[in-house]
Amino acid sequence: MSAFDGALEWQDRADHARRAAGQLTDPVAKQAMLQAAKGYEHLARAAAAARKQQHDFVIGTPSDLSG
Repeated sequence: MSAFDGALEWQDRADHARRAAGQLTDPVAKQAMLQAAKGYEHLARAAAAARKQQHDFVIGTPSDLSG
């Protein structure tokens, strides 16, 4: 799985968790599901950052090329 695919997968899981939380009536369960969604969002951002870092390394950023 590429970092891009990983970011999309974690974002999709976060979206599902938020939708599931919206259907829950128990406040503790709802809060737990929202916390899970936040965790998935964190993983999505980390995967996106890894993809950007990988892309910058392969392609080279302008600062890398100047000196």
